[in-house]
Amino acid sequence: MAWEFDRRISFGNLIVLAGMGIAGLMAYRDLTTQTELLIQQQDTNTKAISSNEGRIRSVEYTTARQDERLILILDSLRKIEAKIDRGP
Repeated sequence: MAWEFDRRISFGNLIVLAGMGIAGLMAYRDLTTQTELLIQQQDTNTKAISSNEGRIRSVEYTTARQDERLILILDSLRKIEAKIDRGP
């Protein structure tokens, strides 16, 4: 049995075509909205990363200063211990 196609366009065909067009437009709109949201989130994350880099540099600088102070304190303690060990 061969397939037979009716070349007429019915009202049902038009409704299906309109539904597919509307669904396509809605999908495009949703994708565009999601893309815009992702771009905004990326910008927010970029700003947060930049501010975190500044904070990390500040912490590293403070830590380096504290390490240097600790080294000086330990040096002073060694000198004091050496004087105590030598006696009066």
